[in-house]
Amino acid sequence: MLIAEGSAWPPPQNYYDTMRYRWESWSAWWSGDLHRLRTTAPHTAPGGYWARHAAKHGKGETRQMHMPLAADIARTSAELIFGDSPRLDWGDDATAVTDAWETLADDIGWTNTLLEGAETAAALGGVYLHPLWDKNLSDRPILTMVRDDDAIPVFRFGRLAAVTFVTVLNDDPHNTLRWLEHHEPGQIRHELWLGSAANVGRAVPLTDHPVTAGLAGEPINTKAIRGNELLVDYVPNDLPQPLVHTPHGRSDLQGLETDLDALDEVWDSWIRDIRLGKGRILASAEMLEPVSTTGSVARQFFGKLVGGGREKAFDLDAEAFTPLPGMPMDDAGKPAPITVAQFALRVQEHADTANELVDNIVSRAGYAPQTFGRHVEGQLSGTAMSRRERRSNSTQGRKRQYWKPGARRAAETLMLVNAHIFSGPMPTGRPALEWPVDQADPKEMAETINLLAQAEAISTEIKVKMAHPEWEQKDVDEEVKRIKAEKATAPDPLTGGEPFGPPDPGQQPDPQQPPGSGEQQ
Repeated sequence: MLIAEGSAWPPPQNYYDTMRYRWESWSAWWSGDLHRLRTTAPHTAPGGYWARHAAKHGKGETRQMHMPLAADIARTSAELIFGDSPRLDWGDDATAVTDAWETLADDIGWTNTLLEGAETAAALGGVYLHPLWDKNLSDRPILTMVRDDDAIPVFRFGRLAAVTFVTVLNDDPHNTLRWLEHHEPGQIRHELWLGSAANVGRAVPLTDHPVTAGLAGEPINTKAIRGNELLVDYVPNDLPQPLVHTPHGRSDLQGLETDLDALDEVWDSWIRDIRLGKGRILASAEMLEPVSTTGSVARQFFGKLVGGGREKAFDLDAEAFTPLPGMPMDDAGKPAPITVAQFALRVQEHADTANELVDNIVSRAGYAPQTFGRHVEGQLSGTAMSRRERRSNSTQGRKRQYWKPGARRAAETLMLVNAHIFSGPMPTGRPALEWPVDQADPKEMAETINLLAQAEAISTEIKVKMAHPEWEQKDVDEEVKRIKAEKATAPDPLTGGEPFGPPDPGQQPDPQQPPGSGEQQ
């Protein structure tokens, strides 16, 4: 992307103007930062709880409360996708590549990086997989994640054609220093610009900042690694994106901003009820007695430590009070010098409203409430729980399909960089990527296999595969052989000792003699 000196920032693009406020709002909900919620949430939830707090900020506003459900949704999404580490298969003839990959993946924290990326994508809508290398930092390739709101992409026919990663290196709105990393077909260019919050300014030498000083020089030629293809991959959280015509991913929080805002309002109201509902004692002036403390002597009066001089206070430890003229009277006409104020706490009303909002938000985000530990009372079988979590399972499968191509290609790119830059083994092709099969309830699986066996509708091989879905085919074949061998030598309970399997050719039974008959009959 070519940038003209003194041009407006960010570059005027229709999609960016539309998405920028959303990214800022979703980032605020995800982070839970109260200042950012006051600043950005009103754009997506106008007139709501945070909009009102933004209007009266600095004017003696009361405490602000936030329920971090958005962060829980993003984290849960990541755990559903990459809680079980996917397995990469580089082929049977790629032993050296497989060994090198396992070492590399362990060193760079491959699975942890994918978890971070999946959480970011769930919150903001998408993430860029950014393989890179720096021999001054590591003797291996590095994989980083770039947020959707830190990149300016160029999509062509729904595919990523180029992208510029933006890193702001200071916090000065009048002298903003931006590091722009341009990924283009066959090359990577680094630039440093000095401008303002709304203007890109002018290009300055990369050596002007220590972070970019080591990047000075000619553009990095990447044709030897991937030809004219980019090294970067974009992974959408979900598609399509109804806000723009570009393939930017859809956030799990999209369309739920007003519900999240209402949940915070309910939470604030609940805590306010607790704060206002504290029991208080109202005592008439006649109940206050003169007190005087000097030196180190101190007494506790009406919840306050009284000391130095003469004051009038209420003694919390007094056991008897003498009514005086002029005291207020109760309904029975007796002096009522002390009145207890205790307001009702609307616990059930607040709990019901909050629970309904949480269930609605979680469901509309694409998950079953049971995934968040809700409505799991009682002992549920594996099948019942699986049915309850069907919505989460569908979302998990959908998101894994979006992640699969990018994760496979990023792994291949890392190995290509390792081969060309660090003289590692050359991959023979793109690896296959599969997630471990979820384990079914052992008891229910055994019952299912038994029923199918009784109906003579299942083979021994399928039985083993159902019982051990995590096994590879060679392990299944070996187990089938062992089962058949045991059956061939095990005594047949119907014949009282004859083994299973075909009879000995030298001892064929008499066709006229019924099975099981013999000299003992």
